[in-house]
Amino acid sequence: MNIKHLLFISISLLLLIDLAYSDPMDSNLPNPYIRSYPFESAVIHYRGKSEYGHSITSEGTEVVYITSGWLAKVKEMTVPGPDGTTRNLKTLRIFTPEYVYTIDLIKKTGLKIDNQKKYGISAYNGLSVEEKKAFHDRMKKRGIISLDLIGLGKKLGTDTVLGRKCDVYQSGKKLSQEEPLGSMQSGDISFYTKSWIWKEAKIPFRAISMGPGWSSELRAIKIEENVKIPNSRFMVPSDIKLTYDKEKSEAEKREILARFELYKTGKPMIIRRKVKKETVIPK
Repeated sequence: MNIKHLLFISISLLLLIDLAYSDPMDSNLPNPYIRSYPFESAVIHYRGKSEYGHSITSEGTEVVYITSGWLAKVKEMTVPGPDGTTRNLKTLRIFTPEYVYTIDLIKKTGLKIDNQKKYGISAYNGLSVEEKKAFHDRMKKRGIISLDLIGLGKKLGTDTVLGRKCDVYQSGKKLSQEEPLGSMQSGDISFYTKSWIWKEAKIPFRAISMGPGWSSELRAIKIEENVKIPNSRFMVPSDIKLTYDKEKSEAEKREILARFELYKTGKPMIIRRKVKKETVIPK
């Protein structure tokens, strides 16, 4: 065997050793800004109800459409007005890899902003393997199971919703609707949440929120997995007048990069916001 063959075998062995140590680490450290699901597509139906005091309620439905990298939410609600009447709301939110659209389907108007996640994806991809490991370690220490589900609180246990295993989380102090805001001690959290998160998919299946004088609940009532979803579900209707909000897009970018810096270094980045000057004319 000549020297060239020995060199070739040595280099090949070194490459195999590198792959043996780096590939498993890379595969175990996915980009946390990219969602992965245990299905190709899904349609989840929710029912929600909010109560204010003893007599005012609003009810509605929400349907969530999910495919790889795309998501759309259609929400319909009946909301009580101050004069005792009710009005209907129908909104559409579309999340594409590039933009997020918030659309009022009744007024036929919509807002378009940059999807902040694209900045997080790019920033995370620029990290070294060691930095990625530290990033995930800091998320784990803070109890963050998904960057879309921050502030879930303390894990209480598990439950089953729609036949799927869910982790149950709780945050804040549970209040009765009769308890006034002024009765809370300094430092108390002014609201309470309890969430049921589908463990495998990191998707909320049930959420209860409660504060002084109000409460709301959103619950998944049906899920369809691996169904064909038409592309039109993720397209802005042609009769919608869209407005691009540059300032909000910049604010979203700064926010996600500040949080990225926290998980990367453990030190928060200061967010500077421009405040619009307003003139107040006394009555």
